[in-house]
Amino acid sequence: MNETNQMPGPDSHKGASNIILIGIFVGMIAGGLCGWFFGERMEAVKWLGDLFLNALKMIIVPLIVASMITGIGNLGDIRKLGRTGVLTLSYFLSTSGISVVIGLLLVNILKPGAGMSLAGVETPEAVMGKDLSLISVVIGMIPENIFAAAASNDVLPLIVFSLFFGGVVTTLGERGRPVLAFFEAVNEAVMKMVHIILYFAPIGVFALIAYRLGKAGGGELFWAALAKLILYAGTVITGLLVHALFILPFLLWLLARRNPARYAYYMAPALTTAFSTASSSATLPLTMECVEERNEVSNQSASFVLPMGATINMDGTALYEAVA
Repeated sequence: MNETNQMPGPDSHKGASNIILIGIFVGMIAGGLCGWFFGERMEAVKWLGDLFLNALKMIIVPLIVASMITGIGNLGDIRKLGRTGVLTLSYFLSTSGISVVIGLLLVNILKPGAGMSLAGVETPEAVMGKDLSLISVVIGMIPENIFAAAASNDVLPLIVFSLFFGGVVTTLGERGRPVLAFFEAVNEAVMKMVHIILYFAPIGVFALIAYRLGKAGGGELFWAALAKLILYAGTVITGLLVHALFILPFLLWLLARRNPARYAYYMAPALTTAFSTASSSATLPLTMECVEERNEVSNQSASFVLPMGATINMDGTALYEAVA
């Protein structure tokens, strides 16, 4: 094959991603301005945001299954999974614990709820009577029907199944190689789909932000509602900034010896999409693309850690709930 016919290299791929990143930032700014000034009229663009979200959600299931089976297969010796799994869960628990401590410290210092009346407040029906025990969580990890779990985008059972399946395939030796090769091809195809969807990210981000701000009533009503909760929102946002700008970058530098600023820059498409969609699961395809292609993290590590992280590593939620 001639060199001119070869696939584009990492530099050209990053160049295209930089153009997309600029488009996403423009979409965010334009969406914010349109939602602020045009208010409820921007609900008309909701369908564009729904299309973008649906495209991302459409590939979550094949991405998780293929990437995790491929990741386990690339480990070779299944016994290595024990150490990797322990380290991953330890990191998730540690960062979540740190975020809870930050939230508790700030909420006790700033006291955003002091003097607030809770008269008439009721527990939402979605929470009433719901079994949140550890046993119910463990039982929920093993689905009665894996296809039903996939149809409902129930990610945790899919992760457990993929880990189990991938681990068994690695014990089959040469007979298991065609199976792993199939899922490697599926994984590459899904990542190629992610690249295509990324080209529509600026439009999707614009529509999502414009719609959500417009639904809130535009700039005036949004600001009026925010003013009533400004101390509470400020407490949460301060905690999130401390965790995101100091704790996590420090851990990245300490444990991986990576430049936090450069790493964050290459993660910008995923970060901005997560901001506009408010969903780590929906953003997972872009997260994996940014981690592997832009930050050059091995597929072996990304395929194992990221799907689990999008499901159980909720530092921001932990901090928010501690404050709440």
